[in-house]
Amino acid sequence: MKRPIVIDTNVLFSFFKRDSTTRRLILCISLDTPIYAPEYLLDELRSYSTLIRRKAHLTHEDFERVLTLLRKYVTFIDYESYADFLDIAIRITPDPKDVDFVALALKLNAILWSNNKELKSVPVLEVLNTREIIKMFPECL
Repeated sequence: MKRPIVIDTNVLFSFFKRDSTTRRLILCISLDTPIYAPEYLLDELRSYSTLIRRKAHLTHEDFERVLTLLRKYVTFIDYESYADFLDIAIRITPDPKDVDFVALALKLNAILWSNNKELKSVPVLEVLNTREIIKMFPECL
């Protein structure tokens, strides 16, 4: 098993596109590498469901089916489980919207999968974008 991966919001948005690279990667990677995300992300996905459905050409039922599929491959972690890493994450994260992802990645000693270039500057954290994830798991495509 490889180091766990924490996945951010924008990467997960891509999961909803039919035949997306992100979906193929998540389905494949999760076979031997655990993938995590903060639990609040489920609410965020639901709050953006209209936009996600429009961009991915999904019905409401399709959206719910894909969300159910996603939950089989990504483990969603409650806030209390990584709250002890929030103070350091706040200090080292350039964008406050990314603090939970950084805190969870620190807690799990995980790779953070994000396409946010600013996160590359976070010390003590390995941040990989989708292109780098593909290089790490070439067998998945």
